[in-house]
Amino acid sequence: MEKNLSTKLMGLFFFQIGKKELSRTCRKNIYKEYQRILSRAKDIGKRNTLLSCYALGAWFIAMNREDDQSPEKNCTILMDGLRNSRIFRRVMGDADHYLDPKRIEKQKVWAKSTKARRYENDWVVDLLPGNESFDLGYDYHECGLCKLCKDEGCLELVKYLCKLDYMFADMMGLHLERTTTIAEGGEKCDFRFSRLK
Repeated sequence: MEKNLSTKLMGLFFFQIGKKELSRTCRKNIYKEYQRILSRAKDIGKRNTLLSCYALGAWFIAMNREDDQSPEKNCTILMDGLRNSRIFRRVMGDADHYLDPKRIEKQKVWAKSTKARRYENDWVVDLLPGNESFDLGYDYHECGLCKLCKDEGCLELVKYLCKLDYMFADMMGLHLERTTTIAEGGEKCDFRFSRLK
């Protein structure tokens, strides 16, 4: 994957995560491995809606290679760092932003474009409009994080990245219901988002 300003800035942002738990040297080694992983990674497109998710996956893989803590501990470090970041909270937005009709229209266009499978490691997704059971749904039929972890020989790490989805939803004031994931052997990941009541 071609490195660009976005992935570099994301890496510098992730570098700040875990300052208390990880030494500066360890974080530098993680950053170098992050860059190596992205240089090997198959492209998903520069304007991909999930580019930050792909970069976060690369960072988590690098964490697990460059420090001696368990994947559970590294997941906790990552979650705490993201949860406590004002910048990240601002970027994530809230339920109103996530469920904004204009944003959803853009998401529909993106979801439709994934069917072309232009990029080998991209996600393939259906967007489901809200109904009486949920406000917005996604069915992911292919997962870029599963593909990245498989390519890197660490498919067992994906389940930890899947945990982040619940934290992201909670940060935005949304409830996430999910019954199956590709990482756990399911045919799809079924995301159903609803506003917290």
